[in-house]
Amino acid sequence: MSTAAANHLHHLDGKIVLVKSSRDHRNPQAAMRGTIVVHENVGGAPAVTIEFEVPQMFKKTAHHRTLRLDSAGLTRLLDSEYGGVFEYTTDELLD
Repeated sequence: MSTAAANHLHHLDGKIVLVKSSRDHRNPQAAMRGTIVVHENVGGAPAVTIEFEVPQMFKKTAHHRTLRLDSAGLTRLLDSEYGGVFEYTTDELLD
């Protein structure tokens, strides 16, 4: 990844992302508010994750989730930007 592209990723740190699951077939789908986090990698391209909190449910305790994005996921994330807000759909369940 070029230096310019890596610098572009740093501006994403702290941006808001709406996270949905492709396994959620309800209408409308449930979504979680997440945050994009850019992690510095010495000698390499920054790693990008999406982090969000899952609230307490009837049978599950509240917990923190981290989705690590590969290059394809990062491309999908960047393509989803609208008005400074991002949307990301994962194949994983959100809970």
